[in-house]
Amino acid sequence: MSDTANLFIDWQSQFHTPPYQACDGLPISTGATIENLLDEAESCKPPITYTSVGSGSSAYLTSIDGVKSNQGGNGYYWVYFVNGIMPPVGFGAYELSDGDSVAWDYKHFSSGLRQVNQPDHPANK
Repeated sequence: MSDTANLFIDWQSQFHTPPYQACDGLPISTGATIENLLDEAESCKPPITYTSVGSGSSAYLTSIDGVKSNQGGNGYYWVYFVNGIMPPVGFGAYELSDGDSVAWDYKHFSSGLRQVNQPDHPANK
């Protein structure tokens, strides 16, 4: 039996239709990174595509399904979370574990680039 991970993309309705997509049970192997998970996401319905620059710990995600980081200088960037927490490493270096849930959020830099469910998010103060 292979390990799996879940993927959730939140574009927000003003940037993408549909505004979100979930793709659960994507296969991962030992040592798989979030970059590898995104490669598997091309099998989602509909497929999820991405672009990036760099590799490994210096990989930087530049777009998901054509929605670019800081598109037109809008101040929105792609930020990823694993099980609700923002890891301290790039997505090309973070190694997944069986059952991990990865969420990519298109967030404005003023949000502090945190998920709303984190206690230090401005919405929870």
